[in-house]
Amino acid sequence: MLRLAPLVFCLCFALFVPFFSPYDPLNSALESAKLAPSLVHLFGTDLLGRDLFTQIAYALRNSFFVGFISAFLTVILAILFVLLARCFFYSFFIRSLDALLAFPSLLLVMFFQSLFGGSLFILCLVIALSHFAFIAKLLDSELNTLMKSDFYLCAILLGSSKFKAFYKDLLPACVNLLVVLFVLTVAHTIGNEATLSFFGLGLSLDEFSLGRLLDDGSRGIFIGAWWLIFWPVLFLLMLILPLLSLASNLQDKLGVSIA
Repeated sequence: MLRLAPLVFCLCFALFVPFFSPYDPLNSALESAKLAPSLVHLFGTDLLGRDLFTQIAYALRNSFFVGFISAFLTVILAILFVLLARCFFYSFFIRSLDALLAFPSLLLVMFFQSLFGGSLFILCLVIALSHFAFIAKLLDSELNTLMKSDFYLCAILLGSSKFKAFYKDLLPACVNLLVVLFVLTVAHTIGNEATLSFFGLGLSLDEFSLGRLLDDGSRGIFIGAWWLIFWPVLFLLMLILPLLSLASNLQDKLGVSIA
């Protein structure tokens, strides 16, 4: 579990730093602009003189919120979609999944986000709507395999309806798969949010994001302000890599195979 230490550190950083930092991340102080890391500003300051240490803490909060809420909504939407498909017009719904999967998810997110704005919850919903098809497809494939199992066939023979057998027999058997997919989706949605914010399509301007900090850093790097891009990149890797490692470890322990 040592591999999760960076993720735990990021969580503690996001939870506690805003309570103890003496700096307001929104207040500009041009006389303190572009200061290198020091004992006064541990991570330095940005082009407007704002403390980068405090900004990253708030950005991590938003990354955790977007990652976990988006992943939760994605899994719920996938389950509801598969349930709906198995109750009505199965072939139509499964073909529509194939159509959704034909489009790059990031392009879909960018399109819908440009229409609906930068609200935190709207961003989570847009990401979920653009990602649920992949999980729904894998879940449907797993269900097709489980429907050939003896426990499901016995449940149907004993008078259980398909709807009841779905949530009572089939869905619990897919928990391991859904757990692994949830962790992978958290990592993927954190990366998506950072990408969107980097291109100005993510969170609103009064919300901090690692992607927006990277966008600022991409301009600051040309004037020698290396810390503006170093810290956001470091913390983004500390978020995503442990999650990917956790997902891989869970796949091995839970015996889940994701094709």
